[in-house]
Amino acid sequence: MGRVSDFDADLVRLLAEARASEAARKRSRERNLRAAALTDASLAGVLLDLAEHGARVTVRTVFGRALSGNVTVVAQDGIVLDSTMGRSYVRLDGIAWFRGATPRPLTEPAGDRHPPRAVTLAALLADLAPEHPRVAAAVTGERVLLSGELRAVGADVITIAATDGPMHLAARHVSELTVLASG
Repeated sequence: MGRVSDFDADLVRLLAEARASEAARKRSRERNLRAAALTDASLAGVLLDLAEHGARVTVRTVFGRALSGNVTVVAQDGIVLDSTMGRSYVRLDGIAWFRGATPRPLTEPAGDRHPPRAVTLAALLADLAPEHPRVAAAVTGERVLLSGELRAVGADVITIAATDGPMHLAARHVSELTVLASG
């Protein structure tokens, strides 16, 4: 009988060691996955996470403007932000920083994904141009917003009809274009 008891004790000890080893492997794998998500995080991925959670965000543009609203579209090269001011199309390289408008516990960015659609801001604006909305654009080198009526969007040019004639903006220098809310 003593032998069975020793055998049972050894078996219990081996099973406990195997469980402890498996738990350690699992924790290590989770830690590695978290580390990979952190190192693979992208601006677009973090914004996509916030958009999917319906989080209100504040975006500071390289132009120095602060825009607050909900991210409704994450394109390959920018975002669409809806606010009371209107709908803003902001290039990713025109974003200096952003944060959620409501305080949340500190979490690491997990935005290690890419936007699900291959749409670009130029394509979104081109779809909008036939409506000729009133817009304001932040352009590199300008201290004030350029405003007028959106007339056309080409491969690398945005045409706005201003009161003193048409303006042709180099798309790569437009960090933000806001369709002004009517009324």
